[in-house]
Amino acid sequence: MCSVARAGLAVAPPKVSVGIPTYNGERFIAESIRSVLDQTIQDLELIVVDDRSTDTTVEIVRSLCDPRIVLYENEVRLGIPGNWNRTVSLARGEYLCLFHQDDRMQPDNLARKLDVLRADPTIGIVHSAVEILIEPSAPYPPSRWVEASEVDFTIDGGAYLRRLLFEGNLICAPSVLVRREELVKAGGFDPDLGFACDYALWMKLCFNRRVAFLSQPLVQYRWHADNETHRYRFDRGVREIALAGRKVLAEYRQHPGRAQEAEWLHASVEALAKVHRWAAELETSKAWLEEQVRNWQQEAEQRERALTELRTWTVQLETSKAWLEEQVRNWQQEAEQRERTLTELRTWTAQLEAAKAWLEEQVRNWQQEAEQREALVADLRAKGAEREAATVRLEEQVRNWQREAEQREALVLEHRRALESLHTRIAVLEHERAKVGRTLDDLEEQAWTRIGRRLRLLSGRQAMETNTHE
Repeated sequence: MCSVARAGLAVAPPKVSVGIPTYNGERFIAESIRSVLDQTIQDLELIVVDDRSTDTTVEIVRSLCDPRIVLYENEVRLGIPGNWNRTVSLARGEYLCLFHQDDRMQPDNLARKLDVLRADPTIGIVHSAVEILIEPSAPYPPSRWVEASEVDFTIDGGAYLRRLLFEGNLICAPSVLVRREELVKAGGFDPDLGFACDYALWMKLCFNRRVAFLSQPLVQYRWHADNETHRYRFDRGVREIALAGRKVLAEYRQHPGRAQEAEWLHASVEALAKVHRWAAELETSKAWLEEQVRNWQQEAEQRERALTELRTWTVQLETSKAWLEEQVRNWQQEAEQRERTLTELRTWTAQLEAAKAWLEEQVRNWQQEAEQREALVADLRAKGAEREAATVRLEEQVRNWQREAEQREALVLEHRRALESLHTRIAVLEHERAKVGRTLDDLEEQAWTRIGRRLRLLSGRQAMETNTHE
């Protein structure tokens, strides 16, 4: 944000103040401001007073970084005269230019006009020729209302006042440079006037000062669809210009020695106003007729285009007709072929109907057979279920038998191991018995041997005893 409103800064007043009252001027405001900043004189301030724009005008002004720019924003909408007067009240320069938000000035614009005012203190206002830039959006061509002199001149204020009263506003507002104090003394812009508020002020500045004009176009005035002037075309503009003349002459009458002249001028202006109103009515009628002519021309052009299209369409219809006739013949041939095909199809349909009846009979037979098979399948499923149950029982019995066989097999193995152990023990016992037998035989033999010996001994003893006894 480079542009900010001045807030009580103690800065020396500039030589020239350029004020740009703005309202929804985003299209051209940047270009207008740059043309002011590019002036050959640098001792200036640029005051931008925005009247509650609803577009990006304020943002664009803030984006332009130059210490000479001062931006103010109105708290409420003031309209043209109110915003212009506020711009005047905020200016501090000795000289003042109220510039438009959509126009451009040449680099030497202010310098040349400042030289004129400095050179002659009797001059209160200086303006110049303008170059009109016509935008494509302009609704109608501009009329030539500004001063048309091809040479520079300085004129008495009273004489120029009469020219302004009788010829209309010859001064293009953005081309004006005035002494600020003179403008303030003149009362500023009349708030009761919209379109003609500047026109009235220029005339009041002619009361006591001379007017200077520079024939070189130092300002480019842009003519486009959004110009405020369009709202005051025809009768409305004429009535406001007449009102401005009456107000100015009412003040002019108060100047010493000007009452009679003011009365004469007032009568002349009133008569001229009637002519202007009549001319405005004629202009309105002319504009209406021109609009009607344009509408008729457009309608005629549209009708001509329609006729051309109809002729083209007729040729196309003729071509289409021949094509359609050829198509009809082709369709007739195709219809005959289709009729033959339909006859064949009917025959084939009858055959299909017979086949259909046969197939329906077959279907019924198949359905009956299917029902029988379904009953058989149900019976088989029941038997299968019984078999499944028997199989389950048999499998359970087999598992029981398997478990019993396994138990018996284990028992047989156990018995076999017991028998084998028994056989082993028997073998061992047989072996032991054999050993015992042999031992017993040996013992028996020994016993018999001992018994024999003892018997022999006993026999010997008995014999001995016998012998003895004997």
